[in-house]
Amino acid sequence: MNIVEISSTQNDLVKYCVKLQTPKTRKNEKLIFVDGEQTILGLIEDNIQFEYFFCLKNSEVSKKVKTNNLVYVNNEILKKISTTKSPVDMAGIIKEPIIDINIFNSLNKIVLIDGIKDAGNLGTIIRSACAFSMDGIILINDCVDIYNSKTIRAAAQNMFKLPIIHIGEIELIKKLSKTHQIISTVVNSDTEFKDLKIPEKFILAFGSEADGLSDEIINISDKTVTFKMANNVESLNLGVCASISFALIDYLK
Repeated sequence: MNIVEISSTQNDLVKYCVKLQTPKTRKNEKLIFVDGEQTILGLIEDNIQFEYFFCLKNSEVSKKVKTNNLVYVNNEILKKISTTKSPVDMAGIIKEPIIDINIFNSLNKIVLIDGIKDAGNLGTIIRSACAFSMDGIILINDCVDIYNSKTIRAAAQNMFKLPIIHIGEIELIKKLSKTHQIISTVVNSDTEFKDLKIPEKFILAFGSEADGLSDEIINISDKTVTFKMANNVESLNLGVCASISFALIDYLK
């Protein structure tokens, strides 16, 4: 492990941390900047290897973390590289996980999210999917970056517990439809979610709040389901809707 200490906010590594927070650079570098105690401790607990770990020199966490480079910094630098307005006392850079899409062939309970734009909603969905034993998540079409800092915080230590991929084409879903039933959540359907018979292998699909599911997904679905709501409530927040669905499936199975 390489150990260094930096004290200037103009240091090249500090500038790199800031640059890495832009979607284009993050995706090109295939690295993820993470910060905040809750997130960091969760990653350490999951035995995640850091490329760089930034903390104060007296930090006890530095004795527990697995990192290639331990970088001691001051509060000014932590403030400079932080993704939040609140002060942080540690941050890090990790490699984007490499996920073989073929793993989804062996998963039973797959979540499909079409066109999600809100990072907080995605984090909520990831957190709930972990809580209620979903097996994996596929994003399709134009979606927010999976590793957006807001998504990571909203996932609350659960970001790397499930395989999550982003695909641009529907071919993988068509292939999986041979072994999995595709269940699409829509506004209007003859089947209520509470009456759904849960198959052993399925893909549960959700669309964005603004546009719903695309026709290409609905057209290859085996069935559609909806939530019947009282008091003239027209729709639910996507994160809330998905979370209720996962809990119901966990209960109904």
